[in-house]
Amino acid sequence: MEEKYTNRGLEIIVSTMNRNSLDFLIPMFPFSHFSNFSILIINQTNRDQILLSDYPSVRVINSFEKGLSKSRNLGIKNAIGKIVLIADDDVVFIENFQEKIIKAYNENQNATAICFQTLTKDGHFYSNYPKHQKELNNRKIRKVLSIELTCKLEDLRKHDCVFNELFGLGSKFQDSETFFFLKSIRHKKLRVIFYPFQIVIHEAFSSSDDAGSDRVIYARMAGYYKIHGIFSYLFLFKYMFFLFRKYNLPVSEIKKKFAIGLSGIYDYRLILNKKLDSRYE
Repeated sequence: MEEKYTNRGLEIIVSTMNRNSLDFLIPMFPFSHFSNFSILIINQTNRDQILLSDYPSVRVINSFEKGLSKSRNLGIKNAIGKIVLIADDDVVFIENFQEKIIKAYNENQNATAICFQTLTKDGHFYSNYPKHQKELNNRKIRKVLSIELTCKLEDLRKHDCVFNELFGLGSKFQDSETFFFLKSIRHKKLRVIFYPFQIVIHEAFSSSDDAGSDRVIYARMAGYYKIHGIFSYLFLFKYMFFLFRKYNLPVSEIKKKFAIGLSGIYDYRLILNKKLDSRYE
């Protein structure tokens, strides 16, 4: 197959907050200066904390809105690369990550999104990844981290694939934004595949791993209702049993967590009733 994509066509969209210097990019690229890459920074900040760039390859948008999904969407709206790589400001890129991504797209030119692997700082895989390339279904995309995600920009814009701004850190429901983004891509009959290459290093813990926190319970139960409707109440019982087994929570704490889950379902149902979102994407 003829090679369609090159390193120059890859753009990294970095979400960050309250920056006034580009120095945070230095540890993200330990093998090369960051100006050697095409980068779009979305800096969610206030008017007293403005970020500027003197490098033509590094563009900056200072946004006065809050919310991770809003940051991602602003990046997608203003990106110029053929392929976009979603990134946070706490990742470390692995040398030759660009070549790995480009190779995957040249071998899979009909894929809209390709997901890769993350290594932890102690050199282990972040998750139990498949051993070989494969297409991801709705169950498998739940495990994808946003920092493992790349997409063809043309497909996203043509099919209006955006992050749901009700979900994600800083939003009403602070979890699951990557899952619903990928789910919307699959709902539009576009391909999401996994490719077994490591591209980033990250701490062995992410914000979505805190399964027992009030924030995650509230958001996930809202998300379960978005996916499963009335069956989300059954998932809530199963989730409480999971927390009881994994964290050995006392019954009094389980009752509190159950109430938080119910409120997540209730609040999302109100949003649906007001037609501010749709269960199906």
